Amino acid sequence: MKNWHRRRACLAAVAVLSSASVGAQTEYPTQAIKMIVPFTPGSTSDIAARAIAQKIQGPLGQPVVVENRPGANGAIGMQAVAKAKPDGYTLVVGSISSTAVPAAIMRNPPFDLFKDFMPVSVIAGTTLMLVVPKESPLDSLAALVDAAKKAPGRLSYANSAGLYLLAMESLKLQAGIDLTAVAYKGPAEATTDLLGGNLSVQPDSLGAATRLIQAGKTKALAVLSGTRTPVLPEIPTMQELGYKDFDFNGWIGVLAPAGTPPAIVERLHREMAAAIASPDVQRVYAGAALDAVAMSPARYRELLERETAKYQRIVEQARIPKQ
Repeated sequence: MKNWHRRRACLAAVAVLSSASVGAQTEYPTQAIKMIVPFTPGSTSDIAARAIAQKIQGPLGQPVVVENRPGANGAIGMQAVAKAKPDGYTLVVGSISSTAVPAAIMRNPPFDLFKDFMPVSVIAGTTLMLVVPKESPLDSLAALVDAAKKAPGRLSYANSAGLYLLAMESLKLQAGIDLTAVAYKGPAEATTDLLGGNLSVQPDSLGAATRLIQAGKTKALAVLSGTRTPVLPEIPTMQELGYKDFDFNGWIGVLAPAGTPPAIVERLHREMAAAIASPDVQRVYAGAALDAVAMSPARYRELLERETAKYQRIVEQARIPKQ
């Protein structure tokens, strides 16, 4: 009888602990959530992150704070989250440049995308453009290629994100030209140099490019993504200009450290998907020329796997030296 009472007491204790564990997860969050953006303020990733953070903090009942940690094509911010406690309170807003590209262009990436992170949700998509200053004599991609062939290495482009580097190196390979890459922490700094006459050409997101084009400061030569954009429907794609299989699409997603409880990941995804569908976020996205895209954790992982393999092939084909 004593043994039976002792066993029942043990079972009751286990039940209490289990209930406490479940309760701890259902209570999430109980403190502020930090979203690290591995690029500079005002970047496309930053705009998307702040729109989502502002919208989900109400339903979550806690502040969602955006923190910028730029550098090394996004690797600094990614590494910080890879080492964070997997409790749902530290997230990273990753782009292709900071997730799928590092393994392709870095000799020793400071993180393993598939071992160190759990995908939460894709939150936006973006088209990429190739732009030059408004006063530039280069009025077309053909003119850029011709000028580069006449003066190898003299023209320069902004390397402000890993995806931009791969797009421009692919252009160099297919066109048979030499352009000098100039590294920047983010697109905003690159734009300053482009407008100041210190750069020849810049790959950039559609939102940033459109604002400068409308302000009469730059002009677009080509769409680097696979299809024309209704925002600038007159600008041809690289494929239309004769560059085979040229397709560099941008997207932005949120990841958590590996080991984050699935229930927390699902809660975050659900709130982010609802935020993306809201008129408030869609207005912000429209102003930044971002596509409102939500994607489940499982589909996001599949996307990361496809994109990682794609960019590793591009690096091999273009013989791009690893950094």
